[in-house]
Amino acid sequence: MQKSLNTNLIKERLVEYGLNQSSLSKELDVSREAVSQWLKNKTLPKPAKLLSLGKLLKLGYSELITEEVRREPKIAFRKVGNSKTPNSHIKRAKEMGFALEQLVEFLPHELMIKPPELKSPVNSYEYIQSAANLIRDKFNITDIGIKFNEIISIINSFNAIFIPVMLGTKSNHENAIHIYLPESQTTWIYINLDTKIFDFKFWLSHELGHILTPQFSNNGAEDFADNFAGAFLFPEDLAKRKYYEVSNFKRQADKINSIISTAYDIIISPITILKEINKYAVSQKLSKINIGNTFYAATNKFTNSYNLMSEFLLGTKKTNAEKYIRLSENKFETIFFNLLRKYNKKNGLTSSYIKSILNIPITDAKEIYDYLTNVAN
Repeated sequence: MQKSLNTNLIKERLVEYGLNQSSLSKELDVSREAVSQWLKNKTLPKPAKLLSLGKLLKLGYSELITEEVRREPKIAFRKVGNSKTPNSHIKRAKEMGFALEQLVEFLPHELMIKPPELKSPVNSYEYIQSAANLIRDKFNITDIGIKFNEIISIINSFNAIFIPVMLGTKSNHENAIHIYLPESQTTWIYINLDTKIFDFKFWLSHELGHILTPQFSNNGAEDFADNFAGAFLFPEDLAKRKYYEVSNFKRQADKINSIISTAYDIIISPITILKEINKYAVSQKLSKINIGNTFYAATNKFTNSYNLMSEFLLGTKKTNAEKYIRLSENKFETIFFNLLRKYNKKNGLTSSYIKSILNIPITDAKEIYDYLTNVAN
């Protein structure tokens, strides 16, 4: 709940009673600057002064103060499997969303345009395949495998603000956080660079699913985004072709090798390929492909053959604030750090604010603060 002074009514009463800011400050025994801040709604009077103001102008509390319900940020985590997102993670992400609201005033004018969204989306195989193909066609994705920078360009075109972060490897949560601010209708996407490229591509595609369906929430939003990501990266025509190819093999090892080979070719997870194959099978009332537990051993070998995105992009396991920010701005075309620079010029940045908005250790926040306020300028 946000509280603010009803300044229009207060100013009317001041005129009615022949008062101005100077005389009001004398009547209430406060500085003229304090009154100025009240009437600009930058600060609220303390309870005792508010009571005195009400008596002086013959206004009750409900007339002096307007209360507005603050619309909370909408949060979506990229989860793993059926893992449950702890309430503490949701609370922390909402706090990050409220911190992001302070940057909204510095957004470019073009981001005031609301991006397009899907009409009447439903979480069905046919609908999601149509939606994924629509986006592929709209952005001229003709290659079988989608490159991660192509997905980034698509998301940027939908006016989302990327916030790349380096959080270390995470098992269930926080690898991707989608924050939608209802007041400004803006979308902010935190994406963890400390992950493998095929997972990274899936999470980016998952976030695209969220952007297209802001009307969805909770588990429905997550299910749609997951299904959209799978269809976007491995659409029905590929799943159909692969289903019949794998079905023709008699040996389990040949089936596994076929899927793993395709995973290497287009750099997506073998598990994503198998899931999309079996979604196609279910849609056509065909028998699902059952490979067995040895498939997951082969998937682990596939996973271990790739470096983390942070290592791939930076060429090293170590980084500093300058490398991290330059990478974020060059590879992701993010305006996030420029928004922080603008915020700094008007309000003054603090390392605590950077810590809260990025959810990183204070030592890292101080390094970013030093770069943005000293070196970068």
